[in-house]
Amino acid sequence: MFRYGVSAALEELPESQPVTLRGPIEEICPLAKKAGYDAVELHLREPKRYDAERIRLVAGQHGLSICAVATGMEYTVGGLSLIDDDPEKREQAIARLFEHVDFASVTDALVIVGMMRGSIPKGRPASGYIDRFAGALGRVCDYAAQKQVPVVLESVMRYIINYLNSVPETMDFITSLGHKNLSLHLDTHSMAVEEKNLKDSILYCRDKPLGYVHYSDNNRLYPGGGALDFKELTHALADIGYTGYITVECLPYPGPEESARRGFSYLKSIVNAVAIERRN
Repeated sequence: MFRYGVSAALEELPESQPVTLRGPIEEICPLAKKAGYDAVELHLREPKRYDAERIRLVAGQHGLSICAVATGMEYTVGGLSLIDDDPEKREQAIARLFEHVDFASVTDALVIVGMMRGSIPKGRPASGYIDRFAGALGRVCDYAAQKQVPVVLESVMRYIINYLNSVPETMDFITSLGHKNLSLHLDTHSMAVEEKNLKDSILYCRDKPLGYVHYSDNNRLYPGGGALDFKELTHALADIGYTGYITVECLPYPGPEESARRGFSYLKSIVNAVAIERRN
């Protein structure tokens, strides 16, 4: 019904960051494969520091794909934002995303744009910044189209980024731009904060470009570690015909390997239950 990924970082991150596995690609891949996943989502900063072809080959040796390249550390660590008031810094952010696209073109991954859109400064009118973001994102999508790389825009909750927070408003923004290689990336943790009804928000994506899904529970633990009804959400994804990746992106508690294992085990049991219910 779906393919399954797990989030991972190739460098050390604080345990408070919702990335499941951390370490060299040679260590991450055996853990991901042992837990049952099909692919790894890589959280990267300055992708030119890494050998994309070697990473692709190591993942392939373990029967894994690289499903996505997450770019948020460029904002949280590097301070790069697509709506920065400084034009030079905006250009740096766009150029860095071009580098992520280059990395993704080698690893056959998609590129996630989430936190790099940046937050609108307090007291400033939103419309100008959203137009600025649309222009920058359009340039990234045009470059990615040349490389045949899909781009997904994540709906991020308001406590992290202060615009394009809910699934419907982010989807409407995406469809208004009309880029064929741009689609929505939804995250169930952000949805638990932003959506009036999580199922209805997924159903809103019917016949619209939904390209990627993160599953993590309302408390940012692995699926099944909190209170979200993942069976209902999985039914909704099946209802709209989604067949892409569901990636576990969660805090590494009670430990990276254990959280990855528990997340996949619970996710697989939910998908199996949904499949049985849908046949009956």
